[in-house]
Amino acid sequence: MIMRSLTTAAAGLALLVATPALAAQDAAPAAPSDADQLAAMSDMFSAMFTAEPLTAEQQARLPAAEQLIAKVIPEGTMAEMMDKVYNGVMGPMMAAAPDGATTALARQIGLPPYALDLGEDQAAELASLFDPAWAERQQREMAIIPAMMKDVMTLMEPGMRKAMAELYAIRFSDSDLVEIDAFFSTPAGAKYARESFLMASDPRIMAASMDAMPALMGMMGDMEARMAESVADLPTVRSFADLSPEERARVAEMTGYSVEDIETNLNLDEGDSDFE
Repeated sequence: MIMRSLTTAAAGLALLVATPALAAQDAAPAAPSDADQLAAMSDMFSAMFTAEPLTAEQQARLPAAEQLIAKVIPEGTMAEMMDKVYNGVMGPMMAAAPDGATTALARQIGLPPYALDLGEDQAAELASLFDPAWAERQQREMAIIPAMMKDVMTLMEPGMRKAMAELYAIRFSDSDLVEIDAFFSTPAGAKYARESFLMASDPRIMAASMDAMPALMGMMGDMEARMAESVADLPTVRSFADLSPEERARVAEMTGYSVEDIETNLNLDEGDSDFE
């Protein structure tokens, strides 16, 4: 369980780190205000996941739990796992991304890469008009990503180790901790702790998930139908145009936007949907 949870967290972090590089490798550095926004977002999420303090009994078990977690998550394990996640999961995903020249060009002319029907040579020629060093720039930026992800996991590891120690102190008794620690103190237990992380990030696991994708997509379609069926007896949702003039005026009054502003926004949204 612990290995699967940590690998899921690692994969999520890999996406967070790598996605901006895929979408905008040469984006401008973040403004100072962005750092404030990130800090505020971090505080918001921290407030969402508050934990009860340990009881006196659980606190007494914490040293034994910390000793156990030091064996379950040896120092540097999460950074090593991130290497496996990147090579086994993120690497293939990034390799499957649109051609670098197409991506670089699309960004410069305000279009999504899939909107351009260009050969590799054509895209490279046009991308070079904007940035003669676009290929070298992308290579250098992409080369930094694995190191960045390892740094993220290295920063996370102490906190993760602390959280897991507290969970072990909460969920396991003194005798449980002694028996678990005895196992992880054996050569087989130590190998299990190390290899479980690496196995959880093996490409075979990702392949197994991909094998289930067709069935999952089928379920998503079925879910939409089932959701529609579950609300079939409810009144039809009204659009803004369906409201009476008095109701539209009430919406405008309550929201602070004029009727004209709302109608303009709705028309813009429809235009965006048509473009997509």
